[in-house]
Amino acid sequence: MIRRSIIALVSVLALALTASAPAYAAPAYSTNVTLDAKPEPVAKNKTVTLKGTLKYNRNGTVLPMGAKVLTVHFDPAGADGSRKVGTVRTTSKGAYTYTAKATRSGKWTVKYTSPTGAYKADSAADAVCVYPNGRWQCPVSSTNPDLDCSDIRRTVWVGTNDYHRLDADKDGWGCDSYSGR
Repeated sequence: MIRRSIIALVSVLALALTASAPAYAAPAYSTNVTLDAKPEPVAKNKTVTLKGTLKYNRNGTVLPMGAKVLTVHFDPAGADGSRKVGTVRTTSKGAYTYTAKATRSGKWTVKYTSPTGAYKADSAADAVCVYPNGRWQCPVSSTNPDLDCSDIRRTVWVGTNDYHRLDADKDGWGCDSYSGR
C-alpha cells in the first residue's frame, strides 16, 4: 500500500513538472527582406515593379529562402492607410518580383511572417512618387534629379509644391518664360 502511494505520488509529481516545464522551442532564425521599387518616380497608370530577396541567417551563414509567400501592402499618400494588395512567392534563390499599376504616390511594403515561428518576421518598404503630368511633380531625389525649365521647355502647373524651384514669381505656374506670359 505504501509502495503504491509512493509510486502514485512520484507519477503525479513527474506529470506536474512536465506540464509546467516550457516546451522546447526551435531557435528563430533572423530573416532579411529587401525591396527596390522602380521606376522612381513613375508616370501615372504606368507599371511599377517591386523586386527583392528573402534570406535568413543560420549560424552566420546567409541563405536564400525559396518558395515562401510574402504579402505586398500599399500605403497611399494621404489618410487612407495601408492595405494588403497581393502576395508573391520567392524563387528557389529567394528572389521575388511583383508588378502593379501606379495610380497614386505612396509607400510599398513587402512583409514576411513565418507560419511556424521558426523564422523571425521582417519587412522592407520603398516609397514611390507617381506623377500625372511630369517629373517636376515629385520631390528631387537621387532617382529624380533637379529639373530646370530648359529640361521641361514649356510652362507647367506646379501649384504649391514647387519641388524643382520652377516658379520664380510664386503664382503656381513654372517656367513662365516659355508661355510668353
